[in-house]
Amino acid sequence: MRSEKKRRSKWLIAFFILIGVAAALCLTVLGIWLHGRNQINKQATPSEESRIINYQGKQYRYNEGMRNILLLGIDADQKPSAPYEAHDQSDLIVIAALDTVHNKMTLISLNRDTMCDMETYDDNGNSQGAANAQLALAFSYGDGLQKSCKLTSEAVSNLFYGLPIQGYAAYYLGGIATLNDAVGGVTVTVLDDYPFYNIASCYNMYPGEEVTLTGEQARLYTQARLEDQADANQLRMARQKQYMLALLAQVKQSVKENPTGVGSLYNAASDYLLSDLDLGSISYLATQAASMEFSGEIRTIDGTTVIGEGNHAEFTMDNDSLYELLLDVFYEEVAPTAAS
Repeated sequence: MRSEKKRRSKWLIAFFILIGVAAALCLTVLGIWLHGRNQINKQATPSEESRIINYQGKQYRYNEGMRNILLLGIDADQKPSAPYEAHDQSDLIVIAALDTVHNKMTLISLNRDTMCDMETYDDNGNSQGAANAQLALAFSYGDGLQKSCKLTSEAVSNLFYGLPIQGYAAYYLGGIATLNDAVGGVTVTVLDDYPFYNIASCYNMYPGEEVTLTGEQARLYTQARLEDQADANQLRMARQKQYMLALLAQVKQSVKENPTGVGSLYNAASDYLLSDLDLGSISYLATQAASMEFSGEIRTIDGTTVIGEGNHAEFTMDNDSLYELLLDVFYEEVAPTAAS
């Protein structure tokens, strides 16, 4: 009888220890999540002049529940080991707009060739003044690391009339294979603008085929383009958008089913990631996004492309298209303005 009681007491002690450990882990995860939420919310307020906008006889107020994150895909294998060691460009530029008031997520893809003003620096970190150039180059004008991300964030914010950007995450496309394999492969229906089937590792990638991409295939699919086509970047953007949506759907479902899995994905991607977001902020944003309504489409802004100096494509945004998207996603109508 006494030995039986001892065994029971040992099991009870073990049980309470396990409960204690589980509670401590939950509190740790919750603490990380709350810290991340607080960090993001601190940066949510726009400038006074951009809070209210009058447009075509109507007045709009900025939705202060918006949390805007800039996502960049960097056209390089890996992060440089030192500042100003490389002059890489951002191939993929996306604003992830999370509306915490209406529980809705919008993704906006910006053309890498969009002409805009940006700050430039030399290889010693000295400012060289402003330049008007393709948006992708904003990253190359910085240090190749955090300063490059900040320069790109500032250029995008200025394009969107002072839009607050609460954080950025730049991913080096050399790590696409790692991320692709970490989620078990991403399935796409192959688009027809590039002859992938001529590459040995892409033997099964014929136009119209549904393929679960390997890591190497995913990297080629998001980076390859034909150099002799004027619209080559637009076509590649279509593939990048398609891949990103498929990847997002898998990650969103995974996080919804297991929020603690964010840490595993973060660890898989961390060697190729540059961000001002810590794990807490990423956990908060990931769980928010996983529960939000999403149309399944990535929005774009209309504009025109010309071949400029040096035979480089130059894209100019249509101001009406930009303004209408800005108001639709980030602002809410207040009331008509008084008749003039």
